[in-house]
Amino acid sequence: MLRSFLFILFVATASQVFAQGSIGGTVTDAKTGEAIIGANVVIQGTTQGAPTDLEGNFLISNVKEGVYNLQVSYVTYKTHTVQNVEVTTAKRVTLEIKLSEDVSELQEVVVTAVRHTDTDYEMLRSIKDAKIIVSGITAEQIGRTLDRDAAQVLRRVPGITIKDNQFVQVRGLAERYNAVMLHNAYAPSVETDVRSFSFANIPSSQLDRMLVFKSPSADIPGDFAGGVVKIFTKSIPEENGIVIDYSTQVRAGTTFKDFYHQTYNAGHFTGMNTGYYDLPAYFPADLTKIQNSDQIVNAGRSLKNLWTPVKGMAIPDQRFTLTLNRKFNIGKVEVGNISAINYSNSFATYQVDRGDYTESGGKIDQNFAYSDRQYNQQVRTGLLFNWAFRFNANSIIEFKNLYNLSSNDQYVDRSGIGISAGQVNGAFDKQYRGIYSGQLMGTHELFGKRTSVEWVASYNNSYRDQPDYKRFRSNLDGSTGQASVIIPNAADPNNLGRFYSKLNESAMSAGASIKQRFSLNGDPLKGPELKAGFFWESKSRTFNARNIGYQLASTYLDPNLMFAPVGVLFQPQNINNANGITVGEISYRKNSYTASNDLLAVYGMTSFQLGGKVKMDAGLRVENNLQQLHSYDDFAARPVDPKYQVTRALPSANISYNFNERALVRAAYGQTLNRPEFRELAPFSFYDFNFNFLYVGNPGLKTARIQNVDLRYEFYPSKGEMISFGGFFKKFQNPIEVLVDINSPGGGVKNVNFANAASATSFGLEVEVKKSLAGLTSSPILNNLSVLFNASLIKSRIEIPQNLAAGQDTNRPLQGQAPYVVNTALFYNHEQTGWQVNALYNVVGKNIAFVGNENYHTVYLMPRNVIDLTFSKRVTERVQIKGGISDILSQPMLFLQDGNGDGALDRRKDQVIQSFRPGQVFSLGLNVRL
Repeated sequence: MLRSFLFILFVATASQVFAQGSIGGTVTDAKTGEAIIGANVVIQGTTQGAPTDLEGNFLISNVKEGVYNLQVSYVTYKTHTVQNVEVTTAKRVTLEIKLSEDVSELQEVVVTAVRHTDTDYEMLRSIKDAKIIVSGITAEQIGRTLDRDAAQVLRRVPGITIKDNQFVQVRGLAERYNAVMLHNAYAPSVETDVRSFSFANIPSSQLDRMLVFKSPSADIPGDFAGGVVKIFTKSIPEENGIVIDYSTQVRAGTTFKDFYHQTYNAGHFTGMNTGYYDLPAYFPADLTKIQNSDQIVNAGRSLKNLWTPVKGMAIPDQRFTLTLNRKFNIGKVEVGNISAINYSNSFATYQVDRGDYTESGGKIDQNFAYSDRQYNQQVRTGLLFNWAFRFNANSIIEFKNLYNLSSNDQYVDRSGIGISAGQVNGAFDKQYRGIYSGQLMGTHELFGKRTSVEWVASYNNSYRDQPDYKRFRSNLDGSTGQASVIIPNAADPNNLGRFYSKLNESAMSAGASIKQRFSLNGDPLKGPELKAGFFWESKSRTFNARNIGYQLASTYLDPNLMFAPVGVLFQPQNINNANGITVGEISYRKNSYTASNDLLAVYGMTSFQLGGKVKMDAGLRVENNLQQLHSYDDFAARPVDPKYQVTRALPSANISYNFNERALVRAAYGQTLNRPEFRELAPFSFYDFNFNFLYVGNPGLKTARIQNVDLRYEFYPSKGEMISFGGFFKKFQNPIEVLVDINSPGGGVKNVNFANAASATSFGLEVEVKKSLAGLTSSPILNNLSVLFNASLIKSRIEIPQNLAAGQDTNRPLQGQAPYVVNTALFYNHEQTGWQVNALYNVVGKNIAFVGNENYHTVYLMPRNVIDLTFSKRVTERVQIKGGISDILSQPMLFLQDGNGDGALDRRKDQVIQSFRPGQVFSLGLNVRL
């Protein structure tokens, strides 16, 4: 019965498919025979038609039987009509159409062509014409998703992984192996621990396009292994106007629920640090140097008592963007300005399960089992102020500015079993971040476009303040249920203390390049190319931290304080020298450091064709880098002043073979490197309350070197469509990893270090499909569908030096690398009704979060399947409604250890280090163009 039904269904469907024909062919210049791109081919008297693609080809599908006249037009050409085109069932009519120039138009019309870089078609054209292996995404595709910022947008690019919803990984490699550039200058960093750029700081509405360069080339930075990510924000608008974008989100398990937080200051909802949580201006510079006990008491009482959480309610998330687009002329100069302000305020409450385990003598001991109620609030404010001056079609100067500030509030209410007793612990964290990036740049085409000059000058500044990070621990009395705050005999900020830190980083950079094209067979633009240039950057960082702890004032504690709430304990009268608590400080000079990095790169490269089908690109980049850091090792009582000056020659070669106008194959080879980051070199120690880790730097880190090999086949079926697949291989020397120290105490805080492995290899396969389903059947639904699929399959292996191999698993992948990444999407777009409906799917394979040892097993971040569903409806030409559901499955964010040692990670049998569900997010928004 089922077979009969399927047969009947197949026959019925086939009869519909083959009941119609199609008209296809090519449009060329009648004089030169060259393909005409973008010509309009329309069936007269209907709305059916198609534009010609890069090769001048067109295809009009689903044409009913009959005789038609075909009208073909293109600017500066005479409109041509092909009469009596007969279409029959299930057949394709193929035409060769030649257009003649309209001499009158050529004499009277001047056409200035401006390339729109934010469309899918233009992106695919750029990828096809690129000399190296590159992937990307445009504003057109971004507009079809609910992605709110650049971090979420990048998930759609082949081989991309997003860590902590902020930091990008390319081809499964950790963020340290990826360079990030805003336009043509390095992006500023706002993290202390690793090289990173918070992509979440850039709203998706301000993006023009993003490109990910995956193979080395002399004209891109040499400090990467995964890829170089370039972010381009919008510049000259298409029209004058105002754009208002507003949306609200409801998160499952958070919105309209109780929400606990520390006391807010007056400027809380701006994301700006007003100084409310900072140390008082008159607070002593170093408590260990004060001998007067009364001064110590006064210092302790001067700190605000912010130890009691405030109960509130999580309102729906709010996101708002206001953009002013302006385009005008000053004489013959076209001027464009885009000014935008964006604001967001979001809440997230997570129920987090945490565990910790160590192995000794073949026996696994559980050190703690905690249940955290984690309350998070993030406020972001951003400004974009871009100017562009187009002097003519061949010369443009741009001045781009991006400023973002954000605040992150977190309160953790922890309960569970500690090493020896039940515990009730808590932590209040507040972090402020800010970045400014300004670039002045120009592009100039000279001498009939035979010479191209590009230049950029940039200034970046970023800061990260963490004022008053408070932690406390309490033991729970099993018989009475009362909690008593643990007050150490000596100041111990990890048990009862406050942490303050400030980071400021600034960088100046400049670069320029010149490209010269040479003639070939009389064509000035199709001969060999020579390109040379330089890039200079000077970066400096200052970092300061203070660890303030509390201790018993004497051997006697007021009995009324024994089980007092932590907020009562910190009332001024209880900070004294007799029967309460007093303040102290863990004062280490290693808690502060200054650092600088000076880079000068010069390069030269050439591009040429061999036999018309082969294109070759080869070059050499030489980078001279001086990296310095100044700190102090308090235990060895000596300065820590590592100074690394390294000069590296980085050759690269890219070759492509064009089978025809639709298909080509690429191969690439190049050398790159990866330098240690400032924080990785500094001896500073930082305690992570969530994981119970103590991070410690390593001044002895070496620069890693990488050899890269790529191979990719690309096929372009028609305009806006692409199918590609390929592979890559990487060989690392001295890769840098994050690992847990084998000498860490079994049940206590784990020391986490940075170290070089001896070597590593990584190889993988990639596939990408971007295809319209139009024309496959007569179904109106399928004709409005398009599919996007990209996947990466990666395998890596690490080699450990003998001095670090003790206790480590030597048969494992490189830390931070995922073995696979899959993104797929189905887009429905009905132009007539204005409906768009999209379904998106993403999954990232398990990867090592922390390298373990024989006592503390390696910690893996497990895969989670993410499905998003979005829709938009064009109400009028200038009003659009958007909505959807993000993370429909809400699978847990899960960190596991292979507790039973069977080599497989099982969510039910192995040790859970951390687990929580982010929750579904329901969104509804409005976009208005005035």
